[in-house]
Amino acid sequence: MSQGRRAWIIVGNVLEIIGTLLSATSYGPGQLIAGRVVIGVGNGLITSMCPIYVAEMAVEPKKRGRGVDMLIAMATSGASLAYWTDFGMVFTSGQVVWRFPVAFVIVIALTSIALIAPLPDTPRWYYAKDREAVADSVLQRLTAGSMVENQFDAIKAEIIASIELEQSNSEGLRLKDFFWDTSATQSARRIRTGMILLSLAYLQGIDFLFYYTTTIFQSYIGLAPLTASSLSGALNTVEALFNWTSLPFLERMGRRQWLLIGGSLQTLFLIILTGLVAHAGPKTAAAAAAMLFGFVVAFGPGWGPFAYVYSSEIMPLRYRHIGFSLSISCQWLFAFVTVFAGPIAVENGKSHGWATWIWFVVFNGISVPFVYFCCPETRGRSLEEIDLVFMQGGLGDTDAGQTLARGGVGMESCKGFGEDDSFEGGRVYEKDGLGINSKGTMG
Repeated sequence: MSQGRRAWIIVGNVLEIIGTLLSATSYGPGQLIAGRVVIGVGNGLITSMCPIYVAEMAVEPKKRGRGVDMLIAMATSGASLAYWTDFGMVFTSGQVVWRFPVAFVIVIALTSIALIAPLPDTPRWYYAKDREAVADSVLQRLTAGSMVENQFDAIKAEIIASIELEQSNSEGLRLKDFFWDTSATQSARRIRTGMILLSLAYLQGIDFLFYYTTTIFQSYIGLAPLTASSLSGALNTVEALFNWTSLPFLERMGRRQWLLIGGSLQTLFLIILTGLVAHAGPKTAAAAAAMLFGFVVAFGPGWGPFAYVYSSEIMPLRYRHIGFSLSISCQWLFAFVTVFAGPIAVENGKSHGWATWIWFVVFNGISVPFVYFCCPETRGRSLEEIDLVFMQGGLGDTDAGQTLARGGVGMESCKGFGEDDSFEGGRVYEKDGLGINSKGTMG
């Protein structure tokens, strides 16, 4: 990637401003659609680069997850603000009802540009582009307040070693490796894991739920229109709140645990919800609404942030922009599928429209074994140490591999699921953890 993470984030915000101006000033469907397309391109750039920027800027592993989680919490808070803004427009009339909410995006985009423009790009990107002097300067600023002795030298050595390992392996991305990866760096496997993880996150039904909560509360549960709209806003707010409340407890469990517990609870809530909406009526309305809130409470601190946290961590530096962009593309693709196809399934199902929820039960259920068997633990490891979790063959025996191994993780150390993990110097050292070995089960 010739341009860094920061540059693409700024470009994405500029495109959002252009698209918003087109949309907010439109007097016909053609201009409105064109504006939304431009906004979509900008939003794609922002959502694919921001988690990478935050993850690569983190110099302490235990703060990296919190940074990405906070990013997702801000995003869900923005979605909640957007919903309440739309809800407030119900009490107005005229074109301001839709033009103001659309135009307000410009304020957010300008704020984003103002905040990130003075910042540098990530040291890992600078090192990968052989801009060592700039990289050293940025890394020194990031480690200036650290209490860890020689942290700058250790982090720089790990980044350089990781780059050397990737450069020593001449294998590029091969299509067959996305099905069964036999390469030494396991780059395709890591990208594939991120793509599947974010696909599952949005096949679980969260976007369908938020797009059509008012309709769901009215049609399935039988609530009055204003009550349904109010509860829909509350549902968005609940997810944002539980995103934030997970921050203090983020590193007390591994990434796998958050995803496994969250997926299991989500599946349980949806199974109960499906049974209730199959027998919709006044007696089941409150319980069905409670199950929807239960699902969001489980999703908020679990799959909501951790699908992004995990996917941004496991990508190899060489292909991080490609891998995470592909993962975000899968997210938006399946978000579109659920939002587009869900209402059609409900409408065509007539009296059996409730069966649409079985779709979401299935994918929530699939998410649990996928994480258990295919997602090694990454908590407490630097991005460079995570490379060793996946690398195979003799790469770990090279000088660069030994440099990474001395950082706190070995070739077979990919468990990280036990209760006896301990932090030393910001790194995790495992004791009798449960999990899988670095090879996983899918190549």
